[in-house]
Amino acid sequence: MGFRGQFRLFIKLILFLLQWLGFGNIKGKMKNNNLFLPFDVFERHKMVSSFIKNSEDRILDVGGGVEGLGRFIENKVTVTNLNAGDVIADGRNLPFTNSQFDIVTNIDVLEHIPKKDRQKFVNELLRVARKKVIVSTPLGSDVHSKAEKKLLAYLENRGSNSDYLREHIKNGLPTKEELKGYFSDEAFFLFSGDFRLNNFLFRAQIKQFENSLINKAFFYLQKLVSFLLNVFYFPFIKSEKPKRWTNRVFVIYEKGSYL
Repeated sequence: MGFRGQFRLFIKLILFLLQWLGFGNIKGKMKNNNLFLPFDVFERHKMVSSFIKNSEDRILDVGGGVEGLGRFIENKVTVTNLNAGDVIADGRNLPFTNSQFDIVTNIDVLEHIPKKDRQKFVNELLRVARKKVIVSTPLGSDVHSKAEKKLLAYLENRGSNSDYLREHIKNGLPTKEELKGYFSDEAFFLFSGDFRLNNFLFRAQIKQFENSLINKAFFYLQKLVSFLLNVFYFPFIKSEKPKRWTNRVFVIYEKGSYL
């Protein structure tokens, strides 16, 4: 038996063991289990969900995905986006009344908004929220911006889609000082992650091999790495102060009184 046959047998043995251990339909179970999500996706949504304590609160997720935040909380989540969701709308002009939702979330969207429109965008989040606004965004810094430019060059050389990264670079990643200006000193800031790790994982995520068996093995390897990071690394990535390699910032703004 050649290497290809041995490798195919090895993959079948791994899948058989997983099924024998009770992980039948392993692909389906991984898809439905948040712990197998890519670490970057898990990090931002899990962190935002940790600030939502009351399952009865009405949530508006501005710019989110249909299966994003709703996977992590029991609350009813209304999603508004430019192209998909429950309500098609521009976040700079939300079609909702003042304080219509208890909590408004905005997960990794602000960096895609031109800087001149960001204050207006944040004002709309604040207007439609009754209790709280939660915003997450990649944290702007010189080293982070340089890393994103390097990643953009890598994607362009591969011919991969890099529109979202071009927006990051064109608009600039929000800094802590910029965000403080949009909210106030009363906002709570939390920092997380290391963009070097996230960029490495993203490169691995888009990696493709000519051999389909290697691609299949690499897929399961990535799922395993995601699981390990989400379970054992995620609990230790929070910090109340930014570090040199900080990846993301979370802004939690509690409104002074509930209307």
